[in-house]
Amino acid sequence: MTEPSVCILIPVYNAGEYLRPSVQSILSQTYSNLEILIIDDGSTDGCMDSIADLDDRRIRLITQKNGGRAKALNAGLEELSSDFYATHDADDISHQRRIELQVQCMLENPQVAAIFTGCDLILNGRPVAPRIAAKNADQCREDIENMRMPAHDPTGMWRVSMVRDFQYEPTLKVGAGFDYILRVGELYPLIVLGDCLYSYRVHFDSITRRDWALRKQMVQEVLRRACERRGLELFEQRVIETPPEKTMVYRELEMGIVSHFMESVLDLRRLGRHFQALRTALDCLRLHPSDPYYYKPLAYFMAPLELIKYYRSIKAKVR
Repeated sequence: MTEPSVCILIPVYNAGEYLRPSVQSILSQTYSNLEILIIDDGSTDGCMDSIADLDDRRIRLITQKNGGRAKALNAGLEELSSDFYATHDADDISHQRRIELQVQCMLENPQVAAIFTGCDLILNGRPVAPRIAAKNADQCREDIENMRMPAHDPTGMWRVSMVRDFQYEPTLKVGAGFDYILRVGELYPLIVLGDCLYSYRVHFDSITRRDWALRKQMVQEVLRRACERRGLELFEQRVIETPPEKTMVYRELEMGIVSHFMESVLDLRRLGRHFQALRTALDCLRLHPSDPYYYKPLAYFMAPLELIKYYRSIKAKVR
């Protein structure tokens, strides 16, 4: 039986020293029936020179003027001739069995439009805080209904026959992946594998992290569009609050980092990996040991799981 074909879309804009190891992580996959589309979105830092010597027939390069990640991905979608496609950011790392395990799950679940995986964070050059909780189609559906991301969007593999008519929204400079997942998830089942198969590199100096107003505006737009599609009139209740003026600047830059650590601690505890859960909690508080906010993952390590579950249910009702 012929292995299904998979196209990997790698949008690139000024990925610097990280591009070569990122592409090599795809070339090193245990699954071989791949086409690798590298879309250079007008890079100016010379990063493309770092992969010029990679001689692999599976690699194909597309070059365009800078237009953003969504436009780069759409350029790749126009070239698709594969059974599945997966995304991979130009500074991240895919673990060796990522594509193999996602294809296997795709074949076992023909009704599913996308398979995501768990991921960890690359902070200061080191992978930390693995997210390893699996989610079935019902749990993903609940996330979509509540306008939440089931998983980190670059970890996705998509069934081309189901998403052929979907594109990424180019007007969304931030959140195009979130928007895409919501639109597909409203129509088709999604699944998250309970394996950490992707490493997401965090850059605290990136424009999207420094520009809080842009992030807020774009995420609100994604939610507004979702409410409009669903005929909801309660968008004002979903507005994201701007951080208070007294909030430390690094908290804004590191938005989402502490919550990722918290979820990682819970995932590890549920699997009985208590030492790794403690180490993950300590990795978080070391970021800013004088700020009590960064001790929250440690509290999640120490508190009874049932108490955390109860606390979260009360918090959800308040929201």
